[in-house]
Amino acid sequence: MKDKILITGGAGYIGSKLIDIFPNKKKLKIIDSFYYGKQFLKKKKIKCHSENINNKINDKIFKKVKTVVHLAGLANDSTSDLNPNLTVLTNHISTIKLAKQAKRLGVKKFIYASSCSVYGDQDKKLVNENDELRPLTIYALSKASSELEIQNLNSKNFKVISLRFATLFGLSPRMRFDLGINAMTKNVIKNINLIVNGNGKQYRSFVHVRDVAKTILFFINKKSPKIKYSIFNVGSNSLNIRIIDLANKIKKKFKKIKILFNKDQADFRSYRADFSRLNKIFNTAKFMTIEDGVKEIYEYYKYKKINLDNPIYYNLKTMKRKNSTMAKCT
Repeated sequence: MKDKILITGGAGYIGSKLIDIFPNKKKLKIIDSFYYGKQFLKKKKIKCHSENINNKINDKIFKKVKTVVHLAGLANDSTSDLNPNLTVLTNHISTIKLAKQAKRLGVKKFIYASSCSVYGDQDKKLVNENDELRPLTIYALSKASSELEIQNLNSKNFKVISLRFATLFGLSPRMRFDLGINAMTKNVIKNINLIVNGNGKQYRSFVHVRDVAKTILFFINKKSPKIKYSIFNVGSNSLNIRIIDLANKIKKKFKKIKILFNKDQADFRSYRADFSRLNKIFNTAKFMTIEDGVKEIYEYYKYKKINLDNPIYYNLKTMKRKNSTMAKCT
């Protein structure tokens, strides 16, 4: 009997990239609401289930599944703020329910997509996995509370791994232009000035979506007894940067672009994450640089005649347009 891997949110920003690099796609099962389409999945021979994780998931879907990668959820602060009750239901309550169901049905490993946003505002030093969590938004709070509760399900036969992703960027089959670096690169492509919220002095940690997918693949393949810890920051220490420095880095490459400050849209989150724990078992030194990530997006989209403002590339725009209470996938 060949073990299967279930990916929730498989058609999302991270999920689609994970599937893209996954070596044996026949081992995969996908759960997704397919809010942003599933065009890229049509050429992949993968078992897909159109499911809303807020509803009861049929036990049969877990047949032969030994690993669950839980990526589904309402992603980013603005989308989560649109409907806080839905955020709590999707990101917290449904996550706990799914983890308990997986454990009951014999799943051995549960990999949970969390976020470095749980650290909130603490940039005086590098924050590691043992530091206090200070979530400032409903999105970050939903991630932090889910982490704490599913970690209690850890046992000899059920390994829970929480991966706290830095802020993502980069090219993915299900592209997003509502993420910091991606949004700035889109502006460059359209010859629009870069917008920095607040004064730009806030720190943020970044990581390319491909490197996140590779990290997840590493933990899928790593035997549970050899994984010492249950929580990992995912990113690279070299990609901790102030937002204004990020904007200047992009401006340096595209000199005609100016930087404008949106003082009315302050961002109080500021943190620098320490990724040493991950680096001890998985080489983060080769993670893609910001410059290469920007170049990758720019070269891919510069000459394509597509509407980069299409709501399909923006979680919040799609949520508003659909006016729905369904779960989203990151």
